[in-house]
Amino acid sequence: MSPGRSELELFRALGAEDDPRNLAEFRNRLGRCVHWVLRRMAKGHTVAGEADDIVADALLRLEQLRERGFSGGEREFRSYLYKVVVSACVEALNHTRWEMSLDAPVTWQDGEETPLAMVAKGMVDPLLSAEATLAGEEEGERLRQALERLDPRCRDLLRRFHLEGVPIRDLAQGTRLNTVEVVLSRCRLRLYANFLALYVGGGDARWREQVTKTAAQLPGDLSKIFTAWWTENHSVPAMSRLFGLPAAEAKQLLGRAKREVWRLLSEGSAR
Repeated sequence: MSPGRSELELFRALGAEDDPRNLAEFRNRLGRCVHWVLRRMAKGHTVAGEADDIVADALLRLEQLRERGFSGGEREFRSYLYKVVVSACVEALNHTRWEMSLDAPVTWQDGEETPLAMVAKGMVDPLLSAEATLAGEEEGERLRQALERLDPRCRDLLRRFHLEGVPIRDLAQGTRLNTVEVVLSRCRLRLYANFLALYVGGGDARWREQVTKTAAQLPGDLSKIFTAWWTENHSVPAMSRLFGLPAAEAKQLLGRAKREVWRLLSEGSAR
């Protein structure tokens, strides 16, 4: 990271004074660290565009360290900061895999398509409130189980904001509000994926395995292109090159494959 004030000195300055220049410098240093880590991680390049979100995630974790209290020196703080950045990068990669299951469109009887994430949102959000009565309800039990499968940080944020009604400004504790909003949004997507996995009768690993087996039932190119996207994390441009197809055709085939996989899953063909 850059010379001048140490990372620990900047961290302490952020807690002692409201100077946007300190935050900008600290975010800049974290950003460089994030890119350094991603360049050394397998498939790290796939989430390089999410660097700002990863920095926001790391900042929130460091603020939680401030709340717990930190009495170590510069060496200990730099070690902790690096671990925080690596953990945030790993979660960002995992997040892209969670989003895969939420990207598939659902086709309704009238032909309208809705992203699966929006379907999950409609199922989860009414339950995820301080007013909702979860005890004894089947859907409420799924929500509780989905929350328990989240990492403690996400689980705590969602519980405090949605179930306890704690305002974002109180959750921020000196961190910028949009930082907390970004992390909350990411945590909700993870919750939606967990809820859907439980809804179809399996955990995350079982859900992904079920999708993989279902994709194998698709004919020819549909199976190949879905598998390249689902298991190998290829982008549409990459699949276009891989299969020698125009990008528009690769995108169209992937859309057809997603619709067919979801149809088969919803009909229980993969069970």
